[in-house]
Amino acid sequence: HRDLYGDRACSTQTECLEILARILHKALHPSLNLLVAIVVTDNQMCYLECEKDLSEYCGYFDTSLLQNILDYTEKLNPQQIRKLFYILGELAFSQRQEDSYIQDDMHMVIRKWLSSTVPKYKQMGIIGAITVAGSMAAKRRKEDGCSLERTQQSEEYCRQLSILLDLVSYCCEQSPEALALYYDELANLIEKQKGNLDSQILERIGKSVVEDFSNDFVVDLTPAVDGVHLFPVKSLYNLDEDESQGTIVINLLPLLSQNWLGCFLHSISSFPRIVSPECLSPSFRLLRLYTTEQHNGSMEEIDALLGCPLHLTDLEIEGNLDSLAKQEREFLCSLLFHSLNWFREVVNAFCQQQDLEMKGKVLTRLQNITELQNMLRKCLADYSMSIPLSVAWLTPCRGSDSGMAYVCKTISLPGEKKQKSEGSKDSSADHSQMEENPEGNQPEAETTQLEKDTTEKKSGIPLVQLQSYRAFFRELDLEVFTILHCGLLTKSILDSEMHTEAREIVQLGPAELVFLLDDLCQKLEHILIPPAAKRAPFLKGKACRKIGFSHLCQRSSQEVAQCAVELLKPLCNHMENMHNYFQALMTENQGVVDGPRVNIQEHQLMSSCYQQLLQAFRFLFAWSGFSQRENSDLLRSALKVLADRLKPGETGFLLLEDLISESFHYLLNFQHSVPNFQCALTLTQLLIVIAEKPVASWKKDKIASLAKQFLCQSWMQLSGTREKGSQFSDALHTLLCVYMEHTDNILKAVEDISSVGVPELINSANDGYSSTYPTLTRQTFPVFFQVMMAQLENSARSISAGKPSDSSELEKLLHWNMAVRDFHILVNLVKVFDSRPVLSICLKYGRLFVEAFLKLAMPLLDYSFKKHREDVQSLLKTLQLSTRQLHHMCGHSKIHQDLGLTNHVPLLKKSLEQFVYRVKAMLAFNHCQEAFWVGILKNRDLQGEEILSQDSEENDPGEGVSQLPREDPAEVFLYTAAVPIAFMVPEHPWWYSS
Repeated sequence: HRDLYGDRACSTQTECLEILARILHKALHPSLNLLVAIVVTDNQMCYLECEKDLSEYCGYFDTSLLQNILDYTEKLNPQQIRKLFYILGELAFSQRQEDSYIQDDMHMVIRKWLSSTVPKYKQMGIIGAITVAGSMAAKRRKEDGCSLERTQQSEEYCRQLSILLDLVSYCCEQSPEALALYYDELANLIEKQKGNLDSQILERIGKSVVEDFSNDFVVDLTPAVDGVHLFPVKSLYNLDEDESQGTIVINLLPLLSQNWLGCFLHSISSFPRIVSPECLSPSFRLLRLYTTEQHNGSMEEIDALLGCPLHLTDLEIEGNLDSLAKQEREFLCSLLFHSLNWFREVVNAFCQQQDLEMKGKVLTRLQNITELQNMLRKCLADYSMSIPLSVAWLTPCRGSDSGMAYVCKTISLPGEKKQKSEGSKDSSADHSQMEENPEGNQPEAETTQLEKDTTEKKSGIPLVQLQSYRAFFRELDLEVFTILHCGLLTKSILDSEMHTEAREIVQLGPAELVFLLDDLCQKLEHILIPPAAKRAPFLKGKACRKIGFSHLCQRSSQEVAQCAVELLKPLCNHMENMHNYFQALMTENQGVVDGPRVNIQEHQLMSSCYQQLLQAFRFLFAWSGFSQRENSDLLRSALKVLADRLKPGETGFLLLEDLISESFHYLLNFQHSVPNFQCALTLTQLLIVIAEKPVASWKKDKIASLAKQFLCQSWMQLSGTREKGSQFSDALHTLLCVYMEHTDNILKAVEDISSVGVPELINSANDGYSSTYPTLTRQTFPVFFQVMMAQLENSARSISAGKPSDSSELEKLLHWNMAVRDFHILVNLVKVFDSRPVLSICLKYGRLFVEAFLKLAMPLLDYSFKKHREDVQSLLKTLQLSTRQLHHMCGHSKIHQDLGLTNHVPLLKKSLEQFVYRVKAMLAFNHCQEAFWVGILKNRDLQGEEILSQDSEENDPGEGVSQLPREDPAEVFLYTAAVPIAFMVPEHPWWYSS
């Protein structure tokens, strides 16, 4: 530290970890093969990956260095705390450094944090303690790489570890939030160190886990439940009803009710912990990971928890919501949150079981989740209610000179008007996920939300999307998506003598498939797609992307991509099922998707499945890691899965380009079955991602043809109306850009839409549309207009500037003629579509087009004027009509005093004035100065009517154009009529309006 920094103190947020990494870099010899990689994102995140045991380098660190590092840990986020204490733990608890002073420093800091009453520091203490415990409990390796248990001289480690874990338990016993985090950190430790934890230490960790869970949350199923509760207790969701005796039940409602009423129950273990339902899911996760570690993956010891019921209440709330008091409704919401989180952890635990009976129960639990989510959406529909979900959230308070101070904040859910009082705190949130998000902002809603359930719409109950509540749900593991492999499962129903009485078919239904695919898409997007580089608004923190992904973020993007590739076969099966479903539906209804026999609810679910499947494919193949050489085999494996669907068994020796081509054709087959415009856009984007691997011209033509096909297709909603709304407009804008960017002639495409589609729209009724382009309506015209103007300007800029000896001079002149003609057509459309957005687009891109013409076209005209005089005159005449209309728009903006429009006027008029000077220079270059004359141009509105001002009324010279003195060229404005070329000026120069 002294060698690198001298006496300068640490000042930046990640400098403490950078110090550690730089010293390692400087101290170690390159031949030692130690890699310490630093990745800094937004000056906040720092990941250190070490590929060698660091214990032999402990001698490079002294007390002052470690003290400097530990003094600045309060500036770090939880992930950085883990990385730091992992490195320090490896340095401190190696076999060679058993008396290292690093241990004392770490223990002192951890004790200080754990004893703090500030949630931020207590959280840091829990994370640091468990991370250090992992270093102490890890098996050490022999020189040959084999693992071995701790030796006799390591008994001191066991004693220290027991003291450390007892200290953490004691400091967390009165705080359910801290205890839940403690359980989750222990579970993460067991999962991460799978097979590498010392057996004695593992036994110490798991000694009380089974007893505590059983004593705290599990009771025997009895006909009656003692106690006073807010709702009558009823046992629900029992999958083991055939068992006559010995059934257990999760005691959820009584626990929640006691907590709600302020009567906290205490455990009967050695530590008098508060028994809270917040700890139910974290405790179960710890229990099942400990069980699988002890029994080599077997879940037999706890498999009764998969089918056991919960103590809930009657959830038939369809018509009773309005009759519930505010407190009762809030209690019901909390009960549903806890129930959902329990089932999520149950699915996490048993999703990989191979027994058919177990698989059937897992699918049933997925059905329970979707049912409970629908109930929760109904309960949350009343925005005036205050949801009693109080979460210890770490929110950074910026502005202090010392860095980032943290405070504990109660989350205010969407629709919550005021925070809940301290007397009714109850959380079902995943606290291991909470601690990963120090920014404390609500997650943004995803752009692709599931459609509302039609049955619930008819019931008159408004619905609430649950995307904004993701922070309060337990995270699904990646292993859960192995359920996508399931087809139809037959569940045996046994009688009292264990004979098969009946068989029940259990399958992965559309609702469950939507639930899984939605979560899969969120995970793939989060890990494989980098976030957009956007600067945070002033005085506002950036919304943290890690909310709800704390477990996922502990995996690399390559691991996630590998998992997604393994899921491609079942995903292809499901997508082909969607294709067949909609093809059959259109056949039954003579090509109409909203026929009388369509099940609207089922149609919406299947459409959502289709959309999510396409999104999953797109996120996977858009992963930038496929461009790296080490992932080329993974890319081949993914493409081979798609190619095999067309040519089974024939793709083993195909080249990469051939695999891409076959995959492209396979996905292209789905174009005729997409049910809505959003699916059409996603399919097009997926094909672009596939085609971009090696770009081929035929693929570009195919994408342009497909995009145009979708633009020329009528997209109807199930209600019989056309698709509309902001989401549809955004998708239309994107697809139209795709069409323009992939077509071989942008100018021809713009002319086709503006001269064919738009006149059809003008001649239609008020609610009509273009027959050639049914997506072009009066509501979507601004979208088409903006894309056409932008693409026209880009196309004009792509034409290279002319040179004196240019063999393509005539070709460029023809391109500019077509561009100016398209520009003239588009500008004159403002006379019919004179809305403010259209005017703003025209003023903005009109200036950009004129600037491009000045820079690129005028040099061409300098040398083409003598050879192609008539073509140049025609070009300028057409442009004169367009610029005249632009001037009318400037006058219209000034008269209406629209600030958003008038902001464009000065720059536009300046560009037009520069245009005049440039044309005059061109004429002088060709010795035609006598063809240049100027006159006054009158202000007119969009329709060409003169705008009378006081000056013009007093000095009106009548019709025609008066001559101006040549000495005042600053007020010249170009309007070309014929040769000689006429220049007329407005009544005020371009800077007047500013």
